[in-house]
Amino acid sequence: MNATWVGLSLAILITVSFSARAKQEVTLNSQFKTAYFSYQGAVKNNDADSQFKYATEAYQLGSKFYGTANINTANLALILARLHLDKNQKEQATSLLLNTLNAFKVEYGDSAIDLAEIYILLGLSLNYDQRKKSINYHLKALSIAEEHAAEHPFINAQIQLEAGIALLRLGSSKSNAILTAQEFFKDKLSSNDKRVIESNFYAGKYYLTRRKYSKSVDYFESNLPVFKALEGATHPLELNTHAFLINALEKSGKSDEATNHCIAIGSMTPWDDSQEPIPLFRVEPIYPVDYARRGKSGYVIIGFTISDFGTVLDTKVLESIGGKQFERTALAALNNWRYAPKFEDGKPVEKYATVQLDFKIRK
Repeated sequence: MNATWVGLSLAILITVSFSARAKQEVTLNSQFKTAYFSYQGAVKNNDADSQFKYATEAYQLGSKFYGTANINTANLALILARLHLDKNQKEQATSLLLNTLNAFKVEYGDSAIDLAEIYILLGLSLNYDQRKKSINYHLKALSIAEEHAAEHPFINAQIQLEAGIALLRLGSSKSNAILTAQEFFKDKLSSNDKRVIESNFYAGKYYLTRRKYSKSVDYFESNLPVFKALEGATHPLELNTHAFLINALEKSGKSDEATNHCIAIGSMTPWDDSQEPIPLFRVEPIYPVDYARRGKSGYVIIGFTISDFGTVLDTKVLESIGGKQFERTALAALNNWRYAPKFEDGKPVEKYATVQLDFKIRK
């Protein structure tokens, strides 16, 4: 074959090859943009299922278009990892986050402020049996945020709050980062700012877990004027604030003050007659020592009245197995429980209920 013809044939093949590749890239880019814009639309419409669907498609298409190590792909992976965490799909989230972390380090450096959020999400993606590793991820996030505190003070405080909340769940003493964040937000923002409300709430939980009930009450109560000033829908943290206040006040021996919060919760939550009411505060019955030594188990079913104040009245044993000591300790415990009263026509009323307390020897 003539050498000129060979060269011409190769040129044609290469041109066709590049042309086909360019067409594929245009198609892929178009598909990616469609998926990503659909994801953004789902976010605006608050459609969780569609968000996950289109975020998955955008990540898969973006990986092909940009390449798996590209920073754009890493950002898409970060979006998808958050959605996996929302679904409690922790393993999938961990894998995406580790890849994202590597890409961010290459792009921004090992101590960039952008890495702090990824470390927090990595900590959240691990199960409790990996508690130590999870704590270390959150501490790494705190360390990075602290390095950038001067230039990004609000980001630093937000990372302190988010990491502190996670560390509180993990039982780490480093959860006192919540208090530092609370002080910053309280000083810089108005009392109705969501960051102030959230940090007050978790500062209350922090002290509640440490049995410093008076301080706990102070932080929880600091949000009450904000909740009271709201018109229409209640704040997402309002019901939980009342519930934790009941717990803190009861443990402080201030049962009368807890009553207002029982009534407040009752007014906020509709009563479901088909379900057993859930106590807002409960004292566990003491297992009789003699029965425990003999390995005795049993149960007690008690009928009682939930008063319009949420207290327990008129307790009566309906059925029991195991012995009279189970009955006595069950009644003694139940008399200290608190409930949200039932509301009818806008007013709290008494309501009859039953509960079963089980006594079992753990082996």
